[in-house]
Amino acid sequence: MVEQIKKTVLKVNSISKDFMNVKAVNAISFSVEQGDIYAFLGPNGAGKTTTLRMLLDIIKPDSGSIEWNLNNKPNQVPDAEDIGYLPEERGLYLDVPILNSLVYLATIRGMEKADAKKSALDWLEKLGLADRAKEKLQVLSKGNQQKIQFVASILHKPAFAILDEPFSGLDPLNQELFIGFIKEINNQGTTILLSAHQMSLVEKIANKLFLINNGQEVYNGSLPGIYQSFGDKIIIELQLETPFSEASFQNLKDIESIDKIDDFRVKITFNLQTNLAKVLHDLAKIEGICDITSHKPDLHDIFLQLLKKK
Repeated sequence: MVEQIKKTVLKVNSISKDFMNVKAVNAISFSVEQGDIYAFLGPNGAGKTTTLRMLLDIIKPDSGSIEWNLNNKPNQVPDAEDIGYLPEERGLYLDVPILNSLVYLATIRGMEKADAKKSALDWLEKLGLADRAKEKLQVLSKGNQQKIQFVASILHKPAFAILDEPFSGLDPLNQELFIGFIKEINNQGTTILLSAHQMSLVEKIANKLFLINNGQEVYNGSLPGIYQSFGDKIIIELQLETPFSEASFQNLKDIESIDKIDDFRVKITFNLQTNLAKVLHDLAKIEGICDITSHKPDLHDIFLQLLKKK
């Protein structure tokens, strides 16, 4: 069976952006293919939102180029009907009824009013907010406002959706709900570029990722690829009866790093060739350990590892 070649719908070529003396984005390049869930990840202040705003032509890059090709329309700025954008800061009309606001935003992106209303009501039903359709956004909780903002960004069924911190303000139950929604719209044909710092959530849905820190590329590739390249570690987490003291662990061999989680928890990283039986034997000699767990590095662990190398 011949593997289908995916079409590149976004190509970013060495874009940079400075603000005063700060290089917010430093010559980064990446491409997104049709059907991807592409994660753009990094800590606060890494350059994520600045990059997304350049993609949408809200701000201009100082150098480099951005090429879009949505629905076979090559251009530098995508058409409004082809793109959906969930901003990090909420931008809906707080004093307008929710349903009216959703329908209006969908129609200015090319959707027929009747179709927009039906789709909006369907989404409100999914979110458990159908009975609040005539209420104003300002009376909703922060989490429910985030739900409405999400619907507003994808209601018109865009070819490409940019979701900046989509899990912001959501409790764990609703975070899982949103993971399902993102998968759903992706399965219906929307390519996703999402920016977030909750890596445990992102690794459940993304197939490709770009890690950025201080405006620079840290990793660019597939999710399986980052595990294959940087997941060759053993991490042991310890629960302690007394506050952590590094001196207690100074005689352990083959330690790559010791990271304090809090006063009573510590994470120790070893390389894959470490004799785990010997490590456990040596740990048994240390007083005050009340629980031990071990695991391979997750995306968060790998990202911290890469930052330390940088």
